[in-house]
Amino acid sequence: MVARLKDRRTFRIIAHRPFDRPIVSRLPSVASQSALDQLESLTNPRIRQEWSPRRKIRPEDVGEEPEELVIASFVYSGASRFTDGTFGVYNAAFEGETAVAESSYHTARFLRDAQMPATSVFKRTLHAGISGSYEDLRSRGAEDPLYASNRYDASQRFGLELYARNRRDGVVYRSVRCEGGSCIVAFRPRLIRHCVVAETLLYAWNGERIDAVMRVEPLP
Repeated sequence: MVARLKDRRTFRIIAHRPFDRPIVSRLPSVASQSALDQLESLTNPRIRQEWSPRRKIRPEDVGEEPEELVIASFVYSGASRFTDGTFGVYNAAFEGETAVAESSYHTARFLRDAQMPATSVFKRTLHAGISGSYEDLRSRGAEDPLYASNRYDASQRFGLELYARNRRDGVVYRSVRCEGGSCIVAFRPRLIRHCVVAETLLYAWNGERIDAVMRVEPLP
């Protein structure tokens, strides 16, 4: 099945680390800022995307006026359910609660593996409109290997083959972490528009699990 979308509103949650003062404001001179810009151009995946021989985005998928937050999500993305990390994707959800459930699960898993003591983790919610034609997997049963809870080998092979065929703009599927929710994996930055930071969230980690998710105002 194919899901055809037109500016469908989506929710994506990304990591956020608040700073009291931007690094640039601490630099003693314009020359120092220029040096920092040159250093970033050598180390920042988003900037290196422009010249890297192993691009994570196909040039034709970028678009004429790529949005910074969207491009960043592609070049910084690693392995996930429908990519092995060799190509970038934009992971999002159709509902805010689904995005929180997905993000909370993976954040808790990371903190647990790192044996992190109780702490607070800041996140940012992105809103964006997504268009295009997507492989719709929502009619498949929970027993389908593509919906395996913690094994992504089958779904990554599926995503790689779909991406290589280059006939779909991504995948729409049922959330594994939020019953009744839907998620989307987009392959093409040019089909993601009006991406904005909508809010800041605080995840309260008690050393074993995330026991609270709170909205933070103003944005830190």
